[in-house]
Amino acid sequence: MKQEDKPIIQVSHLAKRYGKTVALHDVSFNVKRGELFGIIGPDGSGKTTLFRLLTTLLVADEGQAELCGFNVLTDYRKIRQRIGYMPGRFSLYQDLTVEENLTFFATVFHTTVEANYGQIKEIYEQIAPFRHRRAGALSGGMKQKLALCCALIHNPEILFLDEPTTGVDPVSRKELWQMLHRLQTRGVTIVVSTPFMDEARRCDRIAFIREGYISGIDTPSIILERFKDILCPSPLHHDSTSADDTPIIRVSQLVKRFGRFTAVDHISFEVKRGEIFGFLGANGAGKTTAMRILCGLSLPTEGQAEVLGYDVYTQSEEIKKHIGYMSQKFSLYEDLTVRENVRLFAGIYGIAEKEIAPRTEEMLRRISLYDERNTLVRQLPLGWKQRLSFSISIFHHPRLVFLDEPTGGVDPATRKQFWELIYQAANQGITVFVTTHYMDEAEYCDRISMMVDGRIRALDTPAGLKATFKAKDMDEVFQKLAREAQRSE
Repeated sequence: MKQEDKPIIQVSHLAKRYGKTVALHDVSFNVKRGELFGIIGPDGSGKTTLFRLLTTLLVADEGQAELCGFNVLTDYRKIRQRIGYMPGRFSLYQDLTVEENLTFFATVFHTTVEANYGQIKEIYEQIAPFRHRRAGALSGGMKQKLALCCALIHNPEILFLDEPTTGVDPVSRKELWQMLHRLQTRGVTIVVSTPFMDEARRCDRIAFIREGYISGIDTPSIILERFKDILCPSPLHHDSTSADDTPIIRVSQLVKRFGRFTAVDHISFEVKRGEIFGFLGANGAGKTTAMRILCGLSLPTEGQAEVLGYDVYTQSEEIKKHIGYMSQKFSLYEDLTVRENVRLFAGIYGIAEKEIAPRTEEMLRRISLYDERNTLVRQLPLGWKQRLSFSISIFHHPRLVFLDEPTGGVDPATRKQFWELIYQAANQGITVFVTTHYMDEAEYCDRISMMVDGRIRALDTPAGLKATFKAKDMDEVFQKLAREAQRSE
């Protein structure tokens, strides 16, 4: 076999255990040089463990792997010089600036930014105007581009990306995949995992992994059809919830500034009691800032807002007591068990002692986590954590719950199950205020607000928005509106 025809990645019978838990079973596959290879599967299926083994951050219990002709166990130093890696959580240093992060990663690989600038120029020029800004102050899309630059700065032969677009808006996702295809044309081999099936379709081949086993490897069309019940479940049927005309949220000319930057720019809207209200926009549009104000976590600069009849300026503590809130970063305690987390938050919410145990049992059975009641939260798959976090956020039966990108990074089947929980809450009379970057989820909302550059650009039902913007789906609506954005952050 000619050297150029030899697979650049060869994996043979890999297995990995964590105590009694078997994360990977007898995994074998090859990746061709210059291929864009996808790895998809449900939460907890072993994708991240596989990435860590191939990037030499973990050692397998059984089997072997070679990258660029080098063994991952004995030649790990040579491999590390030849690969780039973007882990599921950004590897950036939040307190360093854009420029400082890039210089640091270049130094780690014994090179300079100047030496390989041609490799990252196209991407870096998009964030260069913010080179003196700390990474922690960047939007999700900008962090993504910086992390990609840091992974590419030493000109790697193979690029590993573990769910690089989780938490990123549809426009930034599209831009990243355009970048990946351009890198592929330069000869870079790319291995990527993703919960987005439209992204999976952009790969040359995909491997479907489930419960630690590779269940199939083939072209995207074949794999997505073969495992469509898991990867492409039928959409939920959404009957509009029974909202009444009583506003549960009133917002008038609300403004939030950070220095000279206006994050929220004179927005006005109302949310009706009992509806599922979608709050959409690109990264940096101002969604999370506005939501934090409505949750009583931040004060506005100007304007008025009432939540459940409470004023955001003077009654923020009352707001916090009477709402549910699920943030992008889970507030669960990783070192407590499932049951201990529920009990802790029940106490915080002021639920009577005699009610906690029966309510906990009913809730855990309803969300199919009763058998895991004594399991530490950090041992749960992401989708299970999200189910638990949402159920805890409404454990005290609030009239209103805020969900900030609650399904980020979750596979399609688990997302569908999560939205079934949202429908159950709505049917119980709970008003749901939700942000999401999944446009199929936008279709499940009663009404949607679309933010652009800190302002509400459109507000209507999904059907109304599609008609107004002559779009076939909500993704097309989002793409059209996002093109109007003038600011980069």
